Amino acid sequence: MPAADLRIHDTQLPKITSVDGISVRNDVLYTNYRGEENARTEKRNAKILQKLQPALQRTLLAGETVLSIMRARSPLSLVEQITAAWWTAALAACAIVVTNKRILFFPVKRDGSWKESVRAVQWGDVEELKPKGLLIRNVTFRFKNGTKVTYTNVGRGDARKMAGIAAALIPAASGEVSSTQGLVQLCPDCRNVLTEGHYLCPACGLAFKNEQTMVLRSIVLPGGGYFYTGHRGIAIFLAVVEGYLVLEILFLLFAGLASSTAIPNIRSALLVLAFFWAIETGITILHCRRYVRDFLPDKRDPARPPQGVAATTGR
Repeated sequence: MPAADLRIHDTQLPKITSVDGISVRNDVLYTNYRGEENARTEKRNAKILQKLQPALQRTLLAGETVLSIMRARSPLSLVEQITAAWWTAALAACAIVVTNKRILFFPVKRDGSWKESVRAVQWGDVEELKPKGLLIRNVTFRFKNGTKVTYTNVGRGDARKMAGIAAALIPAASGEVSSTQGLVQLCPDCRNVLTEGHYLCPACGLAFKNEQTMVLRSIVLPGGGYFYTGHRGIAIFLAVVEGYLVLEILFLLFAGLASSTAIPNIRSALLVLAFFWAIETGITILHCRRYVRDFLPDKRDPARPPQGVAATTGR
């Protein structure tokens, strides 16, 4: 495992400090990609670090030190990008935290606070890290198991810094391949590796929101899928739209009962409204399925606090 004090920049000696119990590398976290001190970078990263403090305190391992931290956007399919329109950034916002042991991916809310979901990959499982783009860059991670994933909207300086860290850490961790050899989803309470499609942590019993409930609520309740996944702003907007469609359908049904001669036209109008309702509901299910697959914890028993105990990390 790469040491916490592994040298990253030729111009900076390793400097490890503690921020609220979180081990950080000042010479990397608060400098630019060249290792030069930068007040703007320091201020921004300190703010992100503060927002992610609950996440890092619960997910970092013993001897794990934060090297870099940055905002990004989680991977979205082309269909998701087209249908999400103006709220794409809010729904896919995430933070990437680079440590000496792993790369951690935290979905976050619009204010930067943690959604209690985390994916991780050990440096020994990273085959390649490749930034692309000009001002705003995408970063593609390719793993030893042959899979790859691309995070978008990474700042140019952040992408170059991550590439520089990878150049030092990938060789240092080359002999430490895990059993999964790639990206894994972790339980936010006990850090156990979760299994896709199984919305209950087998180690600590934490229950997560599931696809079946999400689909049912999306069909039955206006904006129900987004309310379920915690996107209240989008949910309220869609609830108004769906509510309007329902009222229109009811109005046409009553009009049809009152006038038999208008039934053919009313039938056509009903088909059009039903078509738009089906499209909107299908889009909701498409988006919310992705967020449910981020493993969002369901309502906890107030008497059951987060475990905060290390389990397995996929090794």
